[in-house]
Amino acid sequence: MNSLTIISTGVVWGGLLAAIHFGGLWLSLTLMPRVARPMQWFYGGLLVRYGLTLTGMWLALKTGAPAVMATCAGFYAMRMILVSKLSGVKG
Repeated sequence: MNSLTIISTGVVWGGLLAAIHFGGLWLSLTLMPRVARPMQWFYGGLLVRYGLTLTGMWLALKTGAPAVMATCAGFYAMRMILVSKLSGVKG
């Protein structure tokens, strides 16, 4: 594969990982007041979110350094978008 394909795939992969991670965080916090055991709900969601995120980063790491850097850039970019959208902060 050429560099452009690896980098663009890494950015998309990082964006997907961030959407899952921060979307799951938002969902956990939104549903927490309605569950019977909120601490178990929160920490269970935390383990699932970090497990998926770290597994996705590990898969990018197996591809090489450019893929990892692109994945981190995509993760950070999607994080900035999602945090501003989901928190309601205008910026």
